[in-house]
Amino acid sequence: MFVFLTVLAVASAAPQSFDGIKNFFKSFSDEKPEDDGLEKVPYKTLNKTIDGGLAFEIREYPSVKWVCTNMTYKMDLTKTDELNDSESEFGVLTAVRKMMSGSSWKKRPSSGMFMRLFRYISGVNEERQEIEMTSPVLSKMKPDQETKEMENRMCFYLDSAAQENPPTPQEETVYLMTSDPLKVAVYEFGGYAMQDSVWMKRSAEFAAALGDRANSVMTDSFYTAGYDSPMKFWNRRNEVMFELKA
Repeated sequence: MFVFLTVLAVASAAPQSFDGIKNFFKSFSDEKPEDDGLEKVPYKTLNKTIDGGLAFEIREYPSVKWVCTNMTYKMDLTKTDELNDSESEFGVLTAVRKMMSGSSWKKRPSSGMFMRLFRYISGVNEERQEIEMTSPVLSKMKPDQETKEMENRMCFYLDSAAQENPPTPQEETVYLMTSDPLKVAVYEFGGYAMQDSVWMKRSAEFAAALGDRANSVMTDSFYTAGYDSPMKFWNRRNEVMFELKA
C-alpha cells in the first residue's frame, strides 16, 4: 500500500520534480532487460541487418506449445501520442497516471485477454496445475481497415515443464496450440506499447523502412511481443514482427 500511494503521489508531482521521480521509479524497476528470471520462448537468429537508421533481424522460431485466446473488437484508433510510447520522464509519468486510473486500462480488450491466460497458468485449468509465467506475451494482430476491427490472438509460451503435457484449459475462450515453425523479420523498440495504435504505428514504420524488402514479408498481419511488466518503467523491450513469405 505504501508503494502504491507513493507512486500515485509522485505521478501527480510537478514537472520540475522529474529527476527525483525518475530515480524513485528506477529504484523499483529492473534496468537489465534479460534479468527478469522468466523463461523465454526459444528462437534462432538467422541474420542481423543494420541499414542506416533501420536495424532488424531475421529469426526462426521452432514448433512449440502455447496457451492462447482470441478476440475480435473495434480497433483503438486513439491518436498515438509520442509520449505514450517514449521513455522520457514525462512519457513514463503519463503511463503511470493511466495505470493508476485503472478503469480504462482494465476495459481494454488486451487486458481481458491477458487475464484469461493468466488465470489458466495460475491454476484455472482442469488439472488445477500452476505454470510459471514466461516471456514474451505474443500476439498476432490483423487489422481490417474497412470494418475498423482488429483480430487478435494472444498467447503465452508454455514453459519447459509444461511443454510435453500441458493441463487442459477450463475456460471455453482459452485453448492450447502447437505452432508451426515460423520465420519472421523483427524490429525492436522501447517505451510503453499499451495501445493498438502504438503497435500499428510501429508496424507501419517498420514496413515503410523495409522499402522493397517488404515484398518478402506478409504485412496484412503482424506479430507483437511484449517482454515487460507495466511496473517496469525504463529499458522496456517490445517487438513487432512480419512473417516471411514462403
